[in-house]
Amino acid sequence: MTLSETLPLVTEIPPISRDRQKRIREIQDLFDTGLKVAEISKLYGISERTVRRDKEDGKAFDRALSKAVDQAEVLGREIRSYEQALRMEWRHYRTATNPFVKMGCMRNIIALKEKYIKFLQGAGLIDKVADQLKLIEIPYGEKPVREAVLELVKLINEAAAKDSEPKE
Repeated sequence: MTLSETLPLVTEIPPISRDRQKRIREIQDLFDTGLKVAEISKLYGISERTVRRDKEDGKAFDRALSKAVDQAEVLGREIRSYEQALRMEWRHYRTATNPFVKMGCMRNIIALKEKYIKFLQGAGLIDKVADQLKLIEIPYGEKPVREAVLELVKLINEAAAKDSEPKE
């Protein structure tokens, strides 16, 4: 039997006064900036043992806070905000009359989609994005659409040319 099996894990932290919570956070920040226990104890006028205890209590406090976070809710909120931004940008694109405004909207849409995909990949929700994109049923009869598609194709070709350039 190991030590971790014999001792119960402390999942809750005892009530801590607001002043001590503030000091714990400040001590954590000071540790993050590279200060040593002795330096922090001199700064606050407390013992090194108290600094170490505050550091450990800060870790326990962080663990308790992280357990209270609903990951699905946070991810859902982020996904919803990306989708809302995309819908809004598409709405701006459809209502714009100036081709330059339409082009700006299209660039914003592309940038938002790239960020959205990176977010989903970083969260582990998708593994890979398709290397090719197949477009069908585009209303080429409308001049602003043709111009926007042409600019998009130019942008894609420029990106592909950059990727194919030899790296030093």
